[in-house]
Amino acid sequence: MVVQSWKGWGINREDLDLLSRTVLRLGGYAEGLFDYHQFGFDKNTLKDHISNIHEMLKILKDGTYTGSIPLRPPNIPPGAFWEDQGETWNYLQTLRFAAGATMMTEQYGPFMTPENLQKAMTAKILHKCQIGILDDLIDKGAYSYLEAKDLHHVVLSSMIDPDFDSTNFTKRLVAMLKSEQVPLFDLINSITKGFNVLWNNSPHGAEYFYQMEVLDERVALGQALTMFQKEPTFSISKMERISGAFYAPYEDFTWWEKLGSHVSGTTRYNFIDMAFTDPYFDLREMRNFLAGWYYYDTAIILMDHVVSVYQDLRNGIANLSLIAMRGKDLGSLTSLHGFNPHLTISDYDAHLRRIAWLTGRGLELVSKDIRDDTSYYPFITIMMPVVMMADWIGNRDDMIHTFLEAVAPAIKAVAANGNMAANGIAEAVEPAKGS
Repeated sequence: MVVQSWKGWGINREDLDLLSRTVLRLGGYAEGLFDYHQFGFDKNTLKDHISNIHEMLKILKDGTYTGSIPLRPPNIPPGAFWEDQGETWNYLQTLRFAAGATMMTEQYGPFMTPENLQKAMTAKILHKCQIGILDDLIDKGAYSYLEAKDLHHVVLSSMIDPDFDSTNFTKRLVAMLKSEQVPLFDLINSITKGFNVLWNNSPHGAEYFYQMEVLDERVALGQALTMFQKEPTFSISKMERISGAFYAPYEDFTWWEKLGSHVSGTTRYNFIDMAFTDPYFDLREMRNFLAGWYYYDTAIILMDHVVSVYQDLRNGIANLSLIAMRGKDLGSLTSLHGFNPHLTISDYDAHLRRIAWLTGRGLELVSKDIRDDTSYYPFITIMMPVVMMADWIGNRDDMIHTFLEAVAPAIKAVAANGNMAANGIAEAVEPAKGS
């Protein structure tokens, strides 16, 4: 592949400015949580992490060219911040999730050159936006199971393909998009090309190709199965039969939780960061880490779905949180028309505590392979619900507090013992090749 300048594939300054402000706003809300919960570490530690992430984004924004990729759709109201209901894709929600992905880069920053740090953050933002666009395309378009699977497979595999053929990709993408979604073609095409250039010119992208390919295939299959969550192909039984056979590191997952982990795929943002570090991270020494991120993936998608149960239902979708709370009722239905679940506080309480258990289990496992002197993982575990449940901020804060009350003991335990881990990220790396 011919090496191209990565800055031509950077993120537009306006998008980065909004993303930076989102990080600060989410961090500010998280600071206030320390007045209600005992997390086992000081609020200033969280503030330090947020400041570090904001500074990384500032450096990225200052080094971005004006010819970079603009992400913001033209129909978003100027004052919109958390959530928009654009006709094509949910830009503000996706950018918020991208803000969460950039927070993951902080732990890998010390192992990167300044330029590779900027490349890693750019690649993650592009990738997260692509995932958000694809998710909204199949939610809003009349895609079949195979069409949804093929769309994800073609786009995601092209993003890491070392023999990427732009002309062939363009032809395939145009043929796959629904007519009303063709206006998104240029953005999807630009993101695919930009990420491909970054990934295939990274220090270790080729060495994590397999892990990315595995997660991409899981996401493609998981997203395709979500076609059975909505009209006119609604079928809980079909999802259960297939998802029940999915991989999981342990046997304590329900079928919808395994499906959730496949749909989420947040684990891959570790691999994107690892691709840009100087040393190579040996995943054979990080088995607990990968298992922990499987739990995190499951919890993250359920955090997203629990805040949008009724909104999704109005759009003809029975999301995974609704399935978790009303699976028996849904299993006997052939259509969602007229279905009104009447969810109670007790329903939400039990479900949030299950999500908290999954989150705490993920934290426990990840911490076995990470030396964490700065309470990074306790910090990121607090930020997960803040990022994913932001739609509840200011109107259902009690729900966020219910979750945090349940997960706080696990955070406190790891914050107290995190720096005592037998292994650490430093022990899982090998010297950079050629050094």
